[in-house]
Amino acid sequence: MALSDEFSKLVSKINFNKKEQVLNKIVFVVLLIVFSVKVFASNPNVDQARVSLQVIKELTPWPWEEPVTPILDDYLAAEFDQYQGRAKSLYMVDELKMHKWGQSITEFTVLAELLYTFQPEDYQEEYRQAFEAAIADLDLFRQELNDFLYPYVPGYNLKQHNLVRHFDGEGIVIGVFDLFDPVRLQEQREQYPNIEAEVQFGDPITFLHGNTVIDIILDIAPKATIVPISTESKTYNEAMAYMRSRDDISVINMSRAFHITNDQLDPEFSDHLSHILQSKIFTKSIGNTGTDLNGEDTDVRKRLGLPPLGSFFTYDLDLIKAFLLQNQSMQGNKNLMFAINLQPFSDEVSLTATVPGYNELAINRSFAISGDAVYSASSQNFESGSSFAAPQLAAVSALLLDAADHYGYSKDEAVPMVVQALQGTARHSHLGANNTGLGFVDAHKALVELMQSSRRPGHIH
Repeated sequence: MALSDEFSKLVSKINFNKKEQVLNKIVFVVLLIVFSVKVFASNPNVDQARVSLQVIKELTPWPWEEPVTPILDDYLAAEFDQYQGRAKSLYMVDELKMHKWGQSITEFTVLAELLYTFQPEDYQEEYRQAFEAAIADLDLFRQELNDFLYPYVPGYNLKQHNLVRHFDGEGIVIGVFDLFDPVRLQEQREQYPNIEAEVQFGDPITFLHGNTVIDIILDIAPKATIVPISTESKTYNEAMAYMRSRDDISVINMSRAFHITNDQLDPEFSDHLSHILQSKIFTKSIGNTGTDLNGEDTDVRKRLGLPPLGSFFTYDLDLIKAFLLQNQSMQGNKNLMFAINLQPFSDEVSLTATVPGYNELAINRSFAISGDAVYSASSQNFESGSSFAAPQLAAVSALLLDAADHYGYSKDEAVPMVVQALQGTARHSHLGANNTGLGFVDAHKALVELMQSSRRPGHIH
């Protein structure tokens, strides 16, 4: 429902300039109180979102160009009714990039809230109702956009449908080595009793990143047991020692960089990881640098003439290469698997993706997985990055371990068998191994491989 004509006319008379700033704010607060029941009881629309945006910018005051106005303009100009089915998905995701809109709006509102706290306390108190109502209204518009988009996003592309029909990960324990928002984690634990309490080392920052990783894993393997493990950089090795000691953990997901000390791979971290790989599957995001492991721009960036991305985490490229070289002959080294981030329709690597390049050691353990436009219940946005490709690989690994248990494999047998099944059945990509490693995950073929292996002579149920 749109704003009433009367309210729209009154709002249009407000001149947001610096000379009349205080008077206008007072007038707007009065208008907001009068019409709050009518306005905020309805679904948000572009006109209403635009008014709220103007209020936020005026009350902060906003000092830069903001990303929300172009979103509102693009939404109004969109021709959604001209497309159906896959064509509509391509239009909304590939052309309009709507999966990025919610994140842009969130980033704007978070920064606006921070700027508002820089105002004098009496100013904040005087206009708090108007400011908070405008923030809530814009956030509601963001949620409506995401709800509208959700049915048209491709979702996971792991060929996992047959696997998830028969297995749910029950009995498989996954360590999630990440950073978490404890409030959201508690909400997740209330929803999923199979999430253990967070295990903390040091004083890690609060970050919603790990909560999203958990969302993704439990979307695919809803009954897997999750162990949230968080750490600051100086206690990395304590966390690694803990995961190494947990015999019940079969899969570990690390959507973080390896540990660096004195500009090189930390030897204690490397030792812990080497031992972990002897008995556990370890899935890791390969990175979001827009380069290969040697720091060269990816093929897609070169083709589009894009400049180097410049990521803080480029140091992880050298750490990955160092670990692979040091451990290429070690037992269980194949149990380390990397996730490369693909664009939503899996027809190209993400513009920010790190790829193996011509590093054979990395190619032989890397999978291309769509990590752009992955919906997170924690952020209520579509997230992007190899951080959100890796947990898909972890979840499928857990389902296959569940299947292996069903077919009579012991845990010691199951881990290498699952890894071998995944790596041996990956679907090759036309983009080349230097971009996509072994190719795309084929969970169905991996399941068939496990089933056939269980029937081969010599296997004891």
